[in-house]
Amino acid sequence: MKNEELEAPASNALVADRIAEAKRVVRRISKIVLEHCDASVPLGFKFGQKEIEIVITALKDHAKGIEDALDLTNYDEVQSHCMNRLFGELVDEPSNILYVTPTGPTSTRYEAMDSSFWIECLDLLGKRIKSNNIKHPFDQISK
Repeated sequence: MKNEELEAPASNALVADRIAEAKRVVRRISKIVLEHCDASVPLGFKFGQKEIEIVITALKDHAKGIEDALDLTNYDEVQSHCMNRLFGELVDEPSNILYVTPTGPTSTRYEAMDSSFWIECLDLLGKRIKSNNIKHPFDQISK
């Protein structure tokens, strides 16, 4: 990831080093996606770039407040199950990544990731998948 891939920090004081943090988050969510890709194979479903992009788009829509963002009407039961499980795990990630803000000499506040930064990280993940231009998007993503 290059510095210019990320927008200038918004009014988000939670992330001091935005670029390093975005890389960390993308690595973290990539591992989750890889686990789901591996887990889906015994069920007879192999995630492709298209399916991962559908989940990423739904996650971004959800972060923007759109309900029922994941539309799986064109997928069979197994495909829907696998994609829905990935979505369900990743949709909780912003609240699992906490930032510490000192609020006083002896007090601290923990805050979840801002939705705009989450969307930014999802965009970076999507760009990374597209730039690999491979059949199985995570054959090379972790490199």
